[in-house]
Amino acid sequence: MTFLQMTMLNRLADIFKKPHRGFEAFQIEASTYSALECPTCPREIFGERWIFRNMSMETFEKIAQYFHLTQWVSFYGWGDPMENEHIFSMLRLAKDKGCLTGLSTNGTHLNEAVSGQLLSTDLDLLVVFLEAATHEVQETLSTGAGFMRITEQVEGLVRKRNARSSGTPKVKLSFPMTRMNMKELPGFVSLAAKMGVDEVIFHNLDYLPDERCNILRAFYHESPTGIFEKSVEEIHRLAKELNLAVKTLPLKVEEKLVCEQNPHVRVFFSAGGMVAPCPYLMIPKKGDIRRIFRNREVHVPQTSFGNIREEDFLTVWKKDSYRKFRQIFEERKKAEVSAVQLLDVLSNISTSMLNDITPKKPPELSELCQTCYKAFGV
Repeated sequence: MTFLQMTMLNRLADIFKKPHRGFEAFQIEASTYSALECPTCPREIFGERWIFRNMSMETFEKIAQYFHLTQWVSFYGWGDPMENEHIFSMLRLAKDKGCLTGLSTNGTHLNEAVSGQLLSTDLDLLVVFLEAATHEVQETLSTGAGFMRITEQVEGLVRKRNARSSGTPKVKLSFPMTRMNMKELPGFVSLAAKMGVDEVIFHNLDYLPDERCNILRAFYHESPTGIFEKSVEEIHRLAKELNLAVKTLPLKVEEKLVCEQNPHVRVFFSAGGMVAPCPYLMIPKKGDIRRIFRNREVHVPQTSFGNIREEDFLTVWKKDSYRKFRQIFEERKKAEVSAVQLLDVLSNISTSMLNDITPKKPPELSELCQTCYKAFGV
């Protein structure tokens, strides 16, 4: 056997030794606490029914046994992960397992010392949700943590990152789109560009726990609001002018074959260790989940398929009830892929052959998802 052949065999062996990371992401709810209070936040709305909890390191380590199966470990839930005293240890453990790491925060704790610690973990992605993106909301902050202080802290973190000659973490800002602030949102593009962040995301109020949130939403079911559409156009115009990456979530409600949560390749672990398809089906409150959907109140049960503190993860994943839930999304994903393939070949196919390759109608969404706005692209 030649040296070249030996080298090729060794490389193939290395490939097969590598763990197969079939999961896109493990989404970890490190905390259900937050230093900010906002009138549209479920914590504020549900009051005494909210369950405040930090994930224990013991629970996290049980999840970490399976990090070799996932590409990303993302710290995102119904609270701020920076409230958990173990967050830096958690990030380092995920990196030690060879995972990409992401973290979402409201930015209140990103002082100079904390920013330095975050950077030392080799974090890959930091998303700062600036829910206090309007003067009206800012005035409700009970901690006195002002909007400008948060942006200054984020800007400081970006400077520290750049001083390290590192492209990571990618830093993204996320602003809410509401009826109150649509006119002002283009102005935040210029602010973000000055801060030096990598991208700005303008997101919807995608979970509406009560009627006041429903009134505040910017997205629509049938009739668009012209001034909102113009704001989105201006956002993208400014972003192009300033060479800044921008993403705006759709304002029109349209059912998607698979939502961005991708429940067939992502798993959500609640602060208490519950294993769920996504955070919108496991909200840390007592009782079922209340939603406003198409201007009516609906209720769905809290949905999980086990608890990592009590069961092996793969045992939970293979449960028949969990498999059946995921199968809906797997079939809908196949339909999505088939539709794209069909478009690619339409120009080279005869009408008589069209019926033979038309994608099979996808299954309906689970009843749990039929009243979730994430399933409708917003």
